[in-house]
Amino acid sequence: MRSVAIGGVLFAALSLTVTACSSGAGTSANAPAAAAGSAAGAAGGSSGAAGAASAVGGDTYVFLPKSLDNPYWVDARKGMEDEAKKLGVKAQFLGPNTDDAGQQVAIFESVLAQKPAGIAVSPNDPASVINIISQARAAGIPVIAWDGPVPNSKVMGYIGTNNVTAGVRQADALVKAMGETGSVAIVTGSLSATNLVQRLQGLKQGLAKHPGIKIVATEVSDESIAGAQSKAETLLQAHPDLKGMAGISGSDLPGIAGALKAAGKCGQIKAVGFDVVPQDVTAMEGKCVDATISQKPFGMTAQALQILANLHNKKGALKEGFNVDTGVEVVTPDNLKNFQATAPH
Repeated sequence: MRSVAIGGVLFAALSLTVTACSSGAGTSANAPAAAAGSAAGAAGGSSGAAGAASAVGGDTYVFLPKSLDNPYWVDARKGMEDEAKKLGVKAQFLGPNTDDAGQQVAIFESVLAQKPAGIAVSPNDPASVINIISQARAAGIPVIAWDGPVPNSKVMGYIGTNNVTAGVRQADALVKAMGETGSVAIVTGSLSATNLVQRLQGLKQGLAKHPGIKIVATEVSDESIAGAQSKAETLLQAHPDLKGMAGISGSDLPGIAGALKAAGKCGQIKAVGFDVVPQDVTAMEGKCVDATISQKPFGMTAQALQILANLHNKKGALKEGFNVDTGVEVVTPDNLKNFQATAPH
C-alpha cells in the first residue's frame, strides 16, 4: 500500500484516473476513454502496489471507503474503475489503510478543499461526517452515502445493501446450517457503524423466530481480521458448547474461520458472515465457512458512480432522499462455483 499527500494530508490511496479523449469533464457515456493510471488492490491486509493519487479536481468523482485493508474494497474499487471507463470520467478511491474515523474525516476535508465533481462516502462513524457533508452540500458538491448510510445528514441519498434485510438473510442461512437449536456467538466490526448495527438488528430479528436458538455473546473486532480471530478464539474458550457463529462486518468471517480452523472445529460449529472475499472462499472450500452474504460491491460502486455523475450533471430521475437497494445473494458451497463464474469482478 502506498501513501500519498492531498491537501497536505498523508493517507493511503487506490486510485484510477480515466479521462475521455475529448476535452472536458462529465462527457457522454459513449465517449471513448483511455486509462491514464491504474491501481492494484491490497487483499487481506497485505501490501499491494497502488497507482499514485493525482490531484483531485472539479472533474473528479471521489469514493471514500472505510479503509483499504479489507478485501471487500478491492471489488468495490474495481466496480468504480469499470464504470469510470464506460462513462469517460475521472474517479479516485481514497481511504485510510485501516478503519479510522478520524483519518477518513481528514481525507474528506482534503478532498472537499479541491472541490470535486461528487463524493460517495462509506462512513466509519456516521456522526463524524455529518458536518463535512453539510459543508460539501453548501459548496454545491453532490454527496451520497454508499455501502453504509449516514442518518440525519444532508447526503442526497443512499445506495447499498438493505442491511436489516441482509441480517435476516444471514440468520436464515445460519439456521439452515446449524438447525433449530443451539447457542450462537456473534462477532461484529463495530457498534457505531450504522450498516453493521442494522445487520446485527436483522440477524437478531431472524434468530428470534427460532426459540431454540440462543445468542450467548457478542464481541467487537474493530473491523480487523486479526481482531475477529482473537475475539472468536475467546468465544470458543468461553462457550465450548457453541453450535454457530455469525460475523457482521466483512472482516469478521475470515477471523472466525481462522479461529475454527486453529481449534479443529470446522464443520462442528457453523459459521456464516458477509462478503465473498478470498479468505472466505478458501475457508468455505475447507469446510470452515457454511455461508456468506454477498453485497455485490462491484455493481454497487458502478451504480453509485452513475448516480453521482447524473447528480453532477443534473440528469436522471432520482430525487433527493433516494434509497437504492442493491440486493444481496447468499453464497454457500452448493452455489459457490456458479457465483464465482457469473459475479462481475
